[in-house]
Amino acid sequence: MADKEKVYSRYVRKVGTSDRLAQWGRMLGGMMSADGKPEALDDIMVLDLSYANYAGLIAAGLLAEAGAEVIKVEPAGGDPARVVTPFGVHKNETGITFAAESRNKRHVMLDFGEASDREKLGRLMAKADIIIETYAPGEMDALGLGYRQLRELNPGLIYVAMTPYGHTGTRARTHGRIPWSDLTSQAESGLCAILGDLPDAPEPMNWPTRAGFHAAGYAVAVEAVAGTLAALLFKRLNGKGQMIDVATSDAYSSCVGFPPTIGHLWKRPRPRYGTLDYGLCPYGFFKCKDGYVAIACFRDQDFRAALKILGKWDLEEEWRHLIDRITDNVDKVRGLNKEIEAAVAGFTYDEIFGKFSRYSIKAAGSKWRGGGLPVTTKMLTAEEVFKVDHWKARKTFTDVKEHNFGVLTLPVAGKMSETPLRVKWIKTELGADNDYVFEKYLKN
Repeated sequence: MADKEKVYSRYVRKVGTSDRLAQWGRMLGGMMSADGKPEALDDIMVLDLSYANYAGLIAAGLLAEAGAEVIKVEPAGGDPARVVTPFGVHKNETGITFAAESRNKRHVMLDFGEASDREKLGRLMAKADIIIETYAPGEMDALGLGYRQLRELNPGLIYVAMTPYGHTGTRARTHGRIPWSDLTSQAESGLCAILGDLPDAPEPMNWPTRAGFHAAGYAVAVEAVAGTLAALLFKRLNGKGQMIDVATSDAYSSCVGFPPTIGHLWKRPRPRYGTLDYGLCPYGFFKCKDGYVAIACFRDQDFRAALKILGKWDLEEEWRHLIDRITDNVDKVRGLNKEIEAAVAGFTYDEIFGKFSRYSIKAAGSKWRGGGLPVTTKMLTAEEVFKVDHWKARKTFTDVKEHNFGVLTLPVAGKMSETPLRVKWIKTELGADNDYVFEKYLKN
């Protein structure tokens, strides 16, 4: 029999009767199912005109999860993003990554070089609530299908233009036709300069590096969707649409604002710190007997609690306050990290987690504040993530059948009690929904 779950917060314990807690539990449990529940954007039509651009594909996919009818429009020959795939795995000239980002989308093929197809596209654009496009600035205008022309036909249109440098400024003019890439977005944001081992580490470990996935694509997509939803609310209040100009380098720079801020204040750039941190310690990955453990101590009391748990109280005097742990002295911080590494190395992850959990439960249940709650978790591989019971219970991953690839397992992380996100289907065939879309939107 599984252990009874502990309610750590004294406030939750005092919330009221067991019946009220049971009702709360049923509501939370109901969030795991989308059956019979409406979709927040089921009255919204989105044209996905992203081209060779995963940020645009992802943004449209997020709106599709919320119920919007997303129509992926591709030119003759298809979107070049179709061929990008890990391990060279393609089915019908389509890669796994494109398939995953095709969730809940309709697929239409229109040849932009043909006047009749441009006319169809224009009619679809006139009826769209949202357009997401990633072509070079001015390219859609040259076809007569840019926001400048469309806002006259469709005043409520929300037009999301996603380009490397936006539609204004010097670089938009001089570099506007350079294709988007996740790598260049990371490089120009400042992120890569602070990722990697310490500068004095041996080569090639001291080279700057990048996040090992489409980090910029996802960050930019989230910013685009946030702007789109804000614009949609504005439209519902007063009927007005607007253009959203997303410059990928700008958008991703907002994710790395902390190091430049510190560098500006201290009048020196932040170096690559590897697994160290500018202001917190322990705050990183530490090798234990059976892998790596992540330990984070945000407050002074969290740091002192970690010292007690790990038997390193002798370090407390020198590192007592946060201001002591915010230092430009890399060697000093490295020395503290080595002390923590030595303490962690003698335990398995389960032993470390047990020590931290027992201490944290006592601290949370205490009537006195400041007991300290150092955070620890295991660094998991992608394969291990799928085996975690917690994510299974939350239904974080869903299996969807796509007839070319078989069953694809996709993350659907957002949990909403009334209008949950969901993946209803995946299809990838070029132009698969031409008949459906033209019948629905262009018949009259």
